[in-house]
Amino acid sequence: MNIFKNFQIFFIRCIWNMVRKSPLTIVICGVLLAAACAVSSALWLKLDSDQDNLISHELPFQKRNIEQIKNFGDQEYMFVVIETGGTESGKDKAAEFATTLALKLQKHPELVREVHYSMSAKDMGPGVLMFASADELRSFVNLARDFGPLGHEWFKGPGLAKFLNMTSGLLSGKGGGSGSAEMFAPVMGALDSLVGEMQSSLKEGADFEAVDDAVLGLDKAGMHYFFTRNDKLLIMRILPKKNFQEMDVIGQSLKFVRSSLEETRLAYPDVSAGLTGRPVLSADEMHTTDQDMTIAAIISVVVVGLMFMIILHGWLRPMLVMGSLFCAMAWTFGFTLVTLGSLNLLSIVFALVLVGIGVDFGIHIVMRYVEATNSGMESDEAVEEALIHTGPGVLLGGLTSVCAFYAVLGQEFVGLAELGLVGGTGIIFCLIAMLTVLPSMLLIAGRRNWFPSSRPRMATMPFMEKVISKPVAVLLIFAAATALAYPGFKKAGFNYNLLDLQAEGLESVEYEHILINDSDESTWFAVMTRPDLESVKSLIAELKNIPSVGRIDSIFEFLPEGQKEKAEILRGEARVFDGIDFDTRQAALVPAQVVSSLEALIESLEDLEEKLFSAGAKAELQVVSGLIEKADSCITMIEENPSVTLNLNSVQSRLVNELSSSFAWLKEVLEVRSVTPDDLPEHLRSLYVGKDGSFMVKISPVGNVWDFDKLTGFVADLRKVDPEVTGVPVVVLESSLLMKDTFLEAAGLTIGLVSLILFLTSFSISYVLLTLIPLIAGIFWLLEVMGLTGLSFNLANFFAIPVLIAIGVDGGVHFLARWKELAEGERLYDTSTPVAVGLSFCTTMIGFGGLLLAHHRGLASLGGIMVIGSATCLVGCMIILPAVFRLIEKIKGR
Repeated sequence: MNIFKNFQIFFIRCIWNMVRKSPLTIVICGVLLAAACAVSSALWLKLDSDQDNLISHELPFQKRNIEQIKNFGDQEYMFVVIETGGTESGKDKAAEFATTLALKLQKHPELVREVHYSMSAKDMGPGVLMFASADELRSFVNLARDFGPLGHEWFKGPGLAKFLNMTSGLLSGKGGGSGSAEMFAPVMGALDSLVGEMQSSLKEGADFEAVDDAVLGLDKAGMHYFFTRNDKLLIMRILPKKNFQEMDVIGQSLKFVRSSLEETRLAYPDVSAGLTGRPVLSADEMHTTDQDMTIAAIISVVVVGLMFMIILHGWLRPMLVMGSLFCAMAWTFGFTLVTLGSLNLLSIVFALVLVGIGVDFGIHIVMRYVEATNSGMESDEAVEEALIHTGPGVLLGGLTSVCAFYAVLGQEFVGLAELGLVGGTGIIFCLIAMLTVLPSMLLIAGRRNWFPSSRPRMATMPFMEKVISKPVAVLLIFAAATALAYPGFKKAGFNYNLLDLQAEGLESVEYEHILINDSDESTWFAVMTRPDLESVKSLIAELKNIPSVGRIDSIFEFLPEGQKEKAEILRGEARVFDGIDFDTRQAALVPAQVVSSLEALIESLEDLEEKLFSAGAKAELQVVSGLIEKADSCITMIEENPSVTLNLNSVQSRLVNELSSSFAWLKEVLEVRSVTPDDLPEHLRSLYVGKDGSFMVKISPVGNVWDFDKLTGFVADLRKVDPEVTGVPVVVLESSLLMKDTFLEAAGLTIGLVSLILFLTSFSISYVLLTLIPLIAGIFWLLEVMGLTGLSFNLANFFAIPVLIAIGVDGGVHFLARWKELAEGERLYDTSTPVAVGLSFCTTMIGFGGLLLAHHRGLASLGGIMVIGSATCLVGCMIILPAVFRLIEKIKGR
């Protein structure tokens, strides 16, 4: 007997002596410690939901990503995708929808930081005229010269009546302004807005809440909406506030945006729109997985408890096992609080792992205890029997399980490393609880005769002896089945596509596909930085030659060309507004003057109406007719009750303020001679200029960036240009490869450690090989079934392999240990070990089986692999390994 085996026996006997002497003290200490851990964890244990913290910040690609975020700020947007149908009317409706939604969102800056869906001339800053062509600029200069005299006239005594009179003159061509056809749409639009506001104020009273709102809509001049190139979609980019102290980082912001979107949908029922983007997909994934994990945990606890009650015939023994498990889980929470202080998005699943694995240790103790009591032993003797004979196997099985989790410690994938630490330590706590608290409770309950006199329904499985009575035939049958299913083994693969892991039917997933299929937009973009504009220009030229590169966004979108020529055109033109006092006091409202100005406006509109009728311009004629009706309605209301004219004070104030700011802005833009990055408004500059003065270039891929092959090619192409390229595509690619490599290393290291431990336990190669039979057979069959059913490994389910290694070996350890205990003539299936091992595999299948109902396809696939893998390992353990035992017995003549 080797030192390792001696130590196991000595350790178990020490535990038994402690349990025998002070069972009540052990239980009280365990429960009090669990209560303290549970309360303190509930109060202080935090959740770190920042996905960037799942990867070591020391990795070059992650370090560049973090530095880029610090330098340029968070630019991870939500996307509201509004479908237009590709028609002009559809585009107009989409623009109205976006404007309405934006107004709702902008009321809560504490939840929404930025909303981008359009850009007006004023949004471009004072240098807006530099973006026009030379011919367009000359036309604008001529227009400004026409408006110069009008501006001087207007500011001598600005007022509502005066504006209406001047507009009448403009329409008739008598007021010194241009009566060109190009002026029709903007003038009519502004007039319709103004007269409509007047009509509403006269009818309903002054709107004091809208005191700062524009009445002419001049701020929308030159409005450009962010339609895709094919005009099928209008894109709104929304930057939410984030809170990394909550599980759902953008929870409050997302809830507000979605409620606002739903309200807007109700107002525009004929417009189709949805929300997507990486933060939305992540939030939806978080919500779905959290919900799915909660349901799975509840299902697993309830079903495992019911199964125990049925098999063990009663509720007390199952309750003692589950109570010990809950103590271990509470201790694990306390350990996490002390060592890490927080759980991450991966380590939070440890509870489900413990339900599936940790409870197995208790099953072996209880089943051996039941077997001992059935043979006539007293309570103390039965507990001792269970501990002494099952304890070493439980220790060994627990140690192999710990290896599966501790194998990822020290990995640069921090999320998995922390899961390994918490999960592995949780298994150690489960071992401690099942070897101390559970035997103590069994001892107390047995001494007080709390267990029912009836025996468990299923303590042995003698019928299985017939199944393995012909071991050669059994092994040949399974060998033939394995050979037939071998094509499935070759088909088993790995799916890197993260979008395929999401729940089906989610709006965010649906509209992500719409973006991919119907536009040149991408919610992911790579980032390159350059220190100056010349190097940015060279980089863009190089990127345009790469087939995998789609959109390229840079500061040059806001730096116009030909600035010298345009500056010459504008030289001195601003003087046309010299001498105007933009803060002139407005005139008083006089009912008769307002009526007179409205009548003059109607007269001019009627003249225009005749011309439009003669020209056959039906659409324009309809606009003018509607405007005449509104003006006539205003006259009627004032004439019936002149005092209501006071209701127009708010409209006049807003009109004067709007025209004052517009003329001042017009003078400002005429004075601009050049546009540099420093001249841009902050909201534009911050998109592409970092805190260190460097310039960002955003590069979107062609096609579906979620396709891993395309993503790999896209990043590889960009790295040929700049090895230090960063951004979401690079981070996703590198973290996916890192996760896979970590899983593979963990699986290999687990097998190595488990084999070493098994060898140190026995110093026998045959012992190691026999113990690994269920694992080897089970994993091979799992891969065959996966290939035949189309189930693939992915980044959500690959961690199942180290876990399956642990439970597969655990079953082999217990079977082999009990087989070696058998005396001459005794049969393995006449003992409680097969039932205990079967229950252990079933608890794992149930623990993860609840995930089969998950909406999140990644979690559902994890449940599928764990259920199938547990089932195949169960078959390997319950049939193949005993058949090998029987074959060995026949060879040895036993």
